[in-house]
Amino acid sequence: MRNRKIFLISFLYFILSITIHAQESPSSITNILNEWIDAFNKRDLQKSLSIYSEDFIGYYPDQPDQSYKTIKEQYKHLLANKNLSIKLAVKIEEIEMSGNLAFVRMILTATIKPAFATEATTAHDKGIQIWQKNQDGEWKLIRASTFPV
Repeated sequence: MRNRKIFLISFLYFILSITIHAQESPSSITNILNEWIDAFNKRDLQKSLSIYSEDFIGYYPDQPDQSYKTIKEQYKHLLANKNLSIKLAVKIEEIEMSGNLAFVRMILTATIKPAFATEATTAHDKGIQIWQKNQDGEWKLIRASTFPV
């Protein structure tokens, strides 16, 4: 009888540990966003683009919809410009995850300073991002809507 109890307790502990490890934590997306900010600020084009899905669609008021292709071209142009300093920072307000989808509410701050300017300009954008886990288990940004605040 004692061996059965030990087995049952061990089995339940095993099942519980598998369940806990199988659940995603919002920190996984937080880490991806922090790595993206770091890569962008270091002007690492490839790592900066790595968060975007190939079928990404982004919306910003009074601008054409963004795609992976347009983001890539924009990043190439911005990150190659040695006369322009751009630093990003993100404040995550909320992350909700369910299955292979997640959304993030955030505030993105861009500090921009052309080499000839005496002071930097700061822009704050508030937005919602939709993330999807692909078949490889990687989270990718698939949709975003951002507005200036």
